[in-house]
Amino acid sequence: MVDFRPFRGILPRLSRNESIAERISPPYDIISADEQAKLQENKYNIARITLGGLDGRYEEAAKLLDGWISSGRLVQDDRECYYLYRQSFQDHGKWFSRNGIIGVLRTESYEEGNIVPHEETFPKVKEDRLNLLRATATHCESIFGLYDRSDLDLGELAKSADRLFETTDALGTMHQLFRVHDPAAVTALKDMFASKKMLIADGHHRYETAYRYSQENEGDGMKAYVLCTMVSSQDSGMFVRPTHRLIKNFDYRPRELLERMRERFTVRQVKDAAAIDQALGSASVPTFGLMLKDGTMYVAEHSAPLGDILWSVDAYICQEVIFKDVLYPMPNGSGMAVEYDHDLSSAARRMTDGEIDLAVIIRSPSLDLVWKVAKSGRKMPKKTTYFWPKIWSGFVLYRMS
Repeated sequence: MVDFRPFRGILPRLSRNESIAERISPPYDIISADEQAKLQENKYNIARITLGGLDGRYEEAAKLLDGWISSGRLVQDDRECYYLYRQSFQDHGKWFSRNGIIGVLRTESYEEGNIVPHEETFPKVKEDRLNLLRATATHCESIFGLYDRSDLDLGELAKSADRLFETTDALGTMHQLFRVHDPAAVTALKDMFASKKMLIADGHHRYETAYRYSQENEGDGMKAYVLCTMVSSQDSGMFVRPTHRLIKNFDYRPRELLERMRERFTVRQVKDAAAIDQALGSASVPTFGLMLKDGTMYVAEHSAPLGDILWSVDAYICQEVIFKDVLYPMPNGSGMAVEYDHDLSSAARRMTDGEIDLAVIIRSPSLDLVWKVAKSGRKMPKKTTYFWPKIWSGFVLYRMS
């Protein structure tokens, strides 16, 4: 079971005319270059640390962070606390809220079976995050973990907690942070998580980096832990969005592509993106939408082999069949570039505007399937899941020195 503890968080101290919005940011790996520049215009924005490396070196970012702490721009809580992080947002016109508990999680090998990954990772990304940790000795961003269900009423817990920050981002998501410091509540939370396992929803790179960092600093208890936000799988605000594959630099003949697809899929033409959305929403087998450069659209169904749970994952079939068996062997297939989009209407617009040559629209896996694959010891391909909303950074940090 996991060791998920309260800690003395490092929190922003705002000046009279300062907003918490000036301090926080989305996680480093979804920030575009334009967004980074805008965030880093704010003198004390956390993106100046998380994306402050020059050629993979973070010494200057570490000095900046030290300066924020020594000048009182960041302050440490005087007692060990958990923090309740609530995000409220709209989806298809309906409001939802998601409650996460922020604490520090003891890192350990996946082989222990208490912390379960579900996606593959990129070695280069992990090296960059390790350099940041070595320089700052601070977890500036939280990983996102799922546990099976909350044994406590987190809504009631928030009523007795201190409200620290509240802001609404540009996409309309409200972020609220509460401090949970009542001894009985802290003990109840610690006891609850002691009986849980955790699935890494988001932050595989950061978790694996934190575990490697803990091994480098064996014997230093504080460096064995990583900042983590725990959310119940049964939380009504839990969403997994799809990650569509958008292909550029791919000169192909639509007829040849369809012939190749029909060798492996049942393919039918549909009228528009709405028809693709409807077909994927009602599908009981792995099903894909195809948007071709000639403006035509199709739905492709695949009868997956039995026995291997990964053949139930649409992104896996996309990787193993659509890309490896259909697209890569085609003329010019080896030179294509792949981008990602989580919104069907955005993918359709980019096709219409001629930004991309081919769009492969896929379904997101259910939370139940994510758990099943993870517990089986298998890993989904990269870019299979997109848990939304993202856990934002900068509300609270974990200093390990």
